[in-house]
Amino acid sequence: MTDRPFQGVDADDLASCVACGLCLPHCPTYRTTGSDSQSPRGRIALIAGVRDGALDLDGGITEAIDSCLQCMGCMPACPSGVRYDRIIAPVVEEMTTHRRGSRRRRSLVLSPLGRPRLLRLVTFIALLAARLGVLPKRFGAPPLSFGRAHARCAPASSGEKIIIFSGCVMDAWYGHVHRDTHAVVTAMGFSASFSEPALCCGALHSHGGLSARAKNLEERVTAELSGATLVVNSAGCGAHLRALFSKDPQRPTKVVDVMDFIDVNMDRLLAACPPAREGLRESVVVHDACHLRNLLGTHLAAHRVLGLHHRVLSVPDDGLCCGAGGAFALEHPVMAREIAERKYVAIDTVVDAGVKFISSGNPGCIGHLAANKPSTMSHVSVVHPVQLVARMIASKQGSEGAGVSDQRRF
Repeated sequence: MTDRPFQGVDADDLASCVACGLCLPHCPTYRTTGSDSQSPRGRIALIAGVRDGALDLDGGITEAIDSCLQCMGCMPACPSGVRYDRIIAPVVEEMTTHRRGSRRRRSLVLSPLGRPRLLRLVTFIALLAARLGVLPKRFGAPPLSFGRAHARCAPASSGEKIIIFSGCVMDAWYGHVHRDTHAVVTAMGFSASFSEPALCCGALHSHGGLSARAKNLEERVTAELSGATLVVNSAGCGAHLRALFSKDPQRPTKVVDVMDFIDVNMDRLLAACPPAREGLRESVVVHDACHLRNLLGTHLAAHRVLGLHHRVLSVPDDGLCCGAGGAFALEHPVMAREIAERKYVAIDTVVDAGVKFISSGNPGCIGHLAANKPSTMSHVSVVHPVQLVARMIASKQGSEGAGVSDQRRF
C-alpha cells in the first residue's frame, strides 16, 4: 500500500464525527466486544490517524475495519449526521485492492453470482455437504428452489412497466419468495415480469470492496433495466440499486422494496384481501433488515402491511443488526453467531406460544437467523414478509399450497 493510505476518504467526513458515543449502542460489534476500536467512532478515529500519518496500518487496525458489518446502524443514531457509509466504503475498497489474499478469497466466494448454473451447482454441493455434516450449519444455506419463478411469468402487457428483480441469490435460493412476490403483485391488479436471472446488481461485490467487478455488473443492470419500476424483495439489492440509479437521472428508474410497494398500494391489497378480525390474527415477529431501516428508511412498511392480518411484534433492540452482513458470517463466523445470539435474546422477550413466524425482508438475514435459531424456537419459521401476504391472499381466495408452504426443501 502507499505510505499514506485512505486518501480517498473525505477529510470533512472524518472531521464531522465529534466522538460523542451515541452510535455505540447501535453498533453490533461494539455491543458484542465492548471495544471502542470495534465501534463507528473508534474506526473513524483509526482511519483518520492512518490517513494523516499518525498511525501505521497494522494488523489491529486492519482487523478493526474488516470486522465492520457495514450495517449503517450508526447513521440514523448520529446527531452530527456523519456519513459513515462514505467513510467505510473507500477504505474497504482500498484494503481489498491491496491485499491480494483477501481479494482472491472474496472474488472466489462471489464468483458464482451472476452465473445461475454455477451458483445452483455450488449451492447444491454446499447443501449436500451440510447434510453430510461436512459444512457447518452456521453458514445457513437455504432450500434450493429448482422451479424458476421468472420462467412462469408473461411480460407486462401495458401501463406501468413493473419488473420484479430476480437477482442472483434470490433467484437460486429463494425462488419461492419470487413466486409469492409475483402472486401478490398480480393479485393486486398489476402486470409484472421478471428480470433476467443472470443479472446480478453487484451489491455483495461492492460491500466486499471488489469495485471493478461491481462496476461491470452495475453497468449491465443500468443498461437493461432503466426506465422501469423495479420491485425488489432483497433489502441489500434494493438499497444498492436505488443508490445506483440515483446517480443517473437521465435514466429514470424507480426502485422500491416489495413491502413498500404493497404499502403504497394498500387499497389494492385490501380489495384482494380484507383485514382479518383481531381474534384470528397470527403473531409474527418482524426483524427490520439493516438496509431497509438504515439506508432505505422503509422498514415500517412491513409492519403496516402485516398488521392487516397479523399481530405484529417488533424486536425491542432499536433495529440492531442480526450479524449476517453480506459475507461477514463467512469471514467472522464466531462474532456473527454471537451477534445473532444477542438478537435472539431480544426476540425472546416478545415471543410467546402464539408466535409462528419471524419475518425479515433480506435473504442474508433470513438464512443467518434460521441457521442460528435457538432450540427453544424450533416451532418458529423464519420467512420473508411477502410470503405471509401471499399466504393470506391464497387463504382468502380458497387456494392451497401457496405462500409459506410453497418452499422447496433439499
